[in-house]
Amino acid sequence: MLDSQIALQKLRTYLKENQLRFTSERVILLEEIFSFPAHFDAEQLFIHVRNKHNHISRATVYRSLELFHKIGILKKEDLGKKGYASYEVALDRPHHDHLICVVCGKLIEFVDDVIEQHQTAICEKYGMEMIGHQLQIYGRCKEHRKE
Repeated sequence: MLDSQIALQKLRTYLKENQLRFTSERVILLEEIFSFPAHFDAEQLFIHVRNKHNHISRATVYRSLELFHKIGILKKEDLGKKGYASYEVALDRPHHDHLICVVCGKLIEFVDDVIEQHQTAICEKYGMEMIGHQLQIYGRCKEHRKE
């Protein structure tokens, strides 16, 4: 089953269990999210959706993103975008960390086994069971190093 179908099923199940309405706006937003690049913010999604579906309000976008995050369809992260949360699809995505340019906002996803091993060792050292983490490293990309 495709991630978008899994997400739709998760949404249906959650809404039914919590006696909430299954609306066409939520379905449209979910479909649009799966057509987006890896990371996006609420305003980017709103502008994108508004071009095709002008009946969907900004408030609906923000509320739906929070709902999708709550039920595990989206990951919500602070990626240094001046107070804007960034979102990405959470389903079947391998864990990764981020390098972020503070000048242009360029975002690089990476995986480093050594970092992962150190985090596990640190948790063990302090008796902590790790259930997740986020690592963002801020710096200047090649194009902006001299600024």
